[in-house]
Amino acid sequence: MLAGGGARGAYEMGVLSMLAPVLEDQGERVEIIVGTSAGGINAAYLAANAHLPLGEAVAGGVEVWRGLSYRDAMRSLLSPASLSRLVRFFATCLGLPVRGVASLLDTGPLRKTLNRLIEFERIADNVADQASPLRSVSVVATSYETGRSIVFHHGGDTPPADEERAIDYVAAHLNDAHVRASAAIPVVFPAVEVTEPSSWRGWYGDGGARLNAPLNPALALGAERVIVIGLNSSVALEDLSVTTRPDLFDGASSLLSVLADQLTADVARLTAINEVEHDDESGHERAGSKIPYIFVVPSDRLKIGRIAVDVYQRHLKSVRAILRAPNVALLGRITDAARNPRHGELYSYLFLAREFMDELIELGRIDAQRWLDSEHDEWPWRVGRPTEA
Repeated sequence: MLAGGGARGAYEMGVLSMLAPVLEDQGERVEIIVGTSAGGINAAYLAANAHLPLGEAVAGGVEVWRGLSYRDAMRSLLSPASLSRLVRFFATCLGLPVRGVASLLDTGPLRKTLNRLIEFERIADNVADQASPLRSVSVVATSYETGRSIVFHHGGDTPPADEERAIDYVAAHLNDAHVRASAAIPVVFPAVEVTEPSSWRGWYGDGGARLNAPLNPALALGAERVIVIGLNSSVALEDLSVTTRPDLFDGASSLLSVLADQLTADVARLTAINEVEHDDESGHERAGSKIPYIFVVPSDRLKIGRIAVDVYQRHLKSVRAILRAPNVALLGRITDAARNPRHGELYSYLFLAREFMDELIELGRIDAQRWLDSEHDEWPWRVGRPTEA
């Protein structure tokens, strides 16, 4: 099972809440979990709860996302530290001799929150427990030193480096630093120093910067079936022709959308491999050469952005909302979230509010049900090419 994303992990848990009963009814076991960005948070949470039935673990994950608030992950925009960072940012722009700014936002509270919500010590216990289905769990980060994707994994054999895709595999006892690094969106969030293992000590950022959905690592770690959860379709259901000059937020959103194309391309390569005949020397097809998969994404490339705009306009655009939820309301104004779904896409990575989490969970359930309702080679698994997504 693998997933990627930003601060939109609630969607992934919504998808899994629909898939879990199906997998349990069929006796399927989730043995390998790989996550990047917010998917890294979900991966660690599910691994720490792998001793529970899958449906129970996922239900707990849903409630975790529903209960998260801005202050659980980031310091207030109006705090003295945040205001000091803003002053130093403008001073740096003016060339004044001040300490550099590590990021636009401060994720100081996230470490405490992760350790409150995830029993990291249980991960090792679950990997070692023969009664637990879990064989390995991984989170993906990007090295600031090398620019390569680093797959920190607990359990399983360490695959050789993938030079073609610039991926290194590192055995590690996962802790909050690995997870925070995987979700540290460059520029917006500060880089995270990982110290375990000591031979790979260094500064790391968001794994989604290079590897949005870690399909190849999952296969390298031994996955024989994969569940891929994406956050953007490659299809735009509505014409969003750009008639005015795009601003910096439009540009940032467009850059993030490239990750959706990478994900779709990865799944397309998997199905192409599945469709090629893998023959041995006697001309017979080799057993196990095909990788069945489940691939769930929104039906529209900007669907999550549209939801973010709608929720923002209904709940957070008013002046009163600034008093009730100052941080997410101010971020909505800073990113001009109401302008268009592209701005909403960018805003959604930072939109930690109950109203938005509920909408994403429901969207995940709807998209998972659409997959379950469609035709497959061996329900709910597919081998051939997916319908346009």
